[in-house]
Amino acid sequence: MRLMKVAPRENGSPLKARSWIVGVDLGGTKILAGLGDTEGNIRAELKVATRAEEGPERVVGRIAQTVCELLQHTGVKEKEIGAMVVGAPGPLDPSSGIVYQPPNLPGWDSFPLKERLSGYFPDFPVMIDNDANLAALGEYRFGYQQVFDNLLFMTVGTGIGGGIILDGRIHHGACGAAGEFGHMVILPEDGPLCGCGNHGCLETLASGTAIAREARDMVRAGKGALLWELAGRDMERLTAEVVGEAARKGDEAASEIIARAGYYLGIGLANLVNIFNPAAIVIGGGVVSGLGELLLVPAREEMKRRAMKLQGEKVQVLRGKLGTRAGLLGCFALAAQKYPTTPNLCQSVAEIKEGF
Repeated sequence: MRLMKVAPRENGSPLKARSWIVGVDLGGTKILAGLGDTEGNIRAELKVATRAEEGPERVVGRIAQTVCELLQHTGVKEKEIGAMVVGAPGPLDPSSGIVYQPPNLPGWDSFPLKERLSGYFPDFPVMIDNDANLAALGEYRFGYQQVFDNLLFMTVGTGIGGGIILDGRIHHGACGAAGEFGHMVILPEDGPLCGCGNHGCLETLASGTAIAREARDMVRAGKGALLWELAGRDMERLTAEVVGEAARKGDEAASEIIARAGYYLGIGLANLVNIFNPAAIVIGGGVVSGLGELLLVPAREEMKRRAMKLQGEKVQVLRGKLGTRAGLLGCFALAAQKYPTTPNLCQSVAEIKEGF
């Protein structure tokens, strides 16, 4: 474990006296817990491994232990906590806090996450929401400072997910499952098989997994010599990151792979523009962080070509500003909406604490 000082979040307002909020970003490989306020100021963070293979009860226990360590480290008492907000992989029901078979959390079949965490922390309310929804709210509230009241957030990483902000609030849909952007069907007849059972979902065509698959196919076809060299002649190391590195070094095969992924991403973006007419689509995730404009330039071009003229001319396609903290900051933003008058107990920005 190591402690390090962190500067206040860029463009963040000064700390004001508000109750502390506990935010938890639960992923398949890591748990990021943070203590902050409803203005988006992070006092401290603690990151630990999820160890999802141990099952949901052990993971919930690890979340509780991580939160307790965070409070102990900062000297904050449970009675000073206004709320806990947890972002978890979907599908889930935000009202009941039940998680339904998320792909990267084995054994979480109709698991009552809210109920279990409330058992550990009965003295303050616990809220559960989809991790992509909270990342969307975080970018809306703290990344782009509430400039766009109608905003879509898309995360492009191993898979593709999304969140919908309408009139400044998360849109959950009829059963809490809105925003599955990655499962728009783009190539229904001959597209790759998706984990959802359909063929040709956007996730199978423009995600990091899709880019890596295309790279392996390219190498097997005798193309992409630089790709093969940069991967150390190891198929398992042919990742989207390697494809980006090869493209920046002039590899035509790598550039072709990224352009194709951007093309399909642009079709997906055009669908969203035509349906939702958003002011902005903010795109984050590891693939966008790594490939940047290599991916987004062709995506924007294809989106502009396919979107209806009025909507396409108005929408902005932007990169996320909050990086890996988008979900955590979204936890604080949701607490601000649910408990806008909670009294303040916040005093200072402290440290980030990381541990695995």
